[in-house]
Amino acid sequence: MVSMGALDAFSKAFSLVAEDKGVYLLILSALLVVSAVQLIFPVNHSSNISRTHVFGNVIFENYGAVSEENFINSLEVSLLRLLVFVIVLSFVEYTAVKAYWLSVLGESYSLNSLFGEALSRIPGVILVNLLAYLVSILLVIIPLGLILLGALTMSPLMALLGVAIFFALIPVVLTYYSFVVPAYMETGNIGAPIEAMGLTFRHLPSAFGYGLLAILFGFALSLLMAPFVLPLSISGANPFVVMLLEAPFKAFFVAFLWAGGTFLYLELRRFIRKGEEPL
Repeated sequence: MVSMGALDAFSKAFSLVAEDKGVYLLILSALLVVSAVQLIFPVNHSSNISRTHVFGNVIFENYGAVSEENFINSLEVSLLRLLVFVIVLSFVEYTAVKAYWLSVLGESYSLNSLFGEALSRIPGVILVNLLAYLVSILLVIIPLGLILLGALTMSPLMALLGVAIFFALIPVVLTYYSFVVPAYMETGNIGAPIEAMGLTFRHLPSAFGYGLLAILFGFALSLLMAPFVLPLSISGANPFVVMLLEAPFKAFFVAFLWAGGTFLYLELRRFIRKGEEPL
């Protein structure tokens, strides 16, 4: 059952995205930049070199082997792309969350005024997101362990329990990710992932409900996007054209997730301070 807090956050997310169009355009621009970097710096996984091995009177030739130089070059390009992605995403996430935070509180702002603050917070955002990924991995280990234990002990009930917990955790973890940066914004320290985790599990129905609604909304967006993107993907169109068509839908989902997550975080924190429980 979806809680009222989750429904409120879901509906409020649409109005926040509609009101703060500059934030949506910022997220869209960031996705286009990341896509452009992927095309400008492609990863070459193989080369056309050949290697010859002689064993007695038999000669073996290995074509298309990956040279050490090519491997290092591919690794460097992959790391460069990852670095650009992480920096751009961290900058945009902090800016967007701060903008939605101020909008929820009814305070005025300009994106230009938030850019300087976001630049100085990039290292912190990267760190708290990394810690959040590690926390999520630890959470997922529990149901995976039950599934593995059930398989080893031939216990279908235990394995099914692990599968059920695993799928139930997916929407919870999605909401948890949307709480991490708001928690960092409020606390100003790297303990924000723990604060966000505590808030998530203290209000599990709201966290599960919002995550589930976000997943369903993402699925609906995918269905809307498919008629535009799928024919081009099948026909082998230029990848950048496909990315251009995907970007507006992806940007809308990301903006929606951050907006609703920020609103729900502030709502839950308000209830905690009052000593009340949300409906």
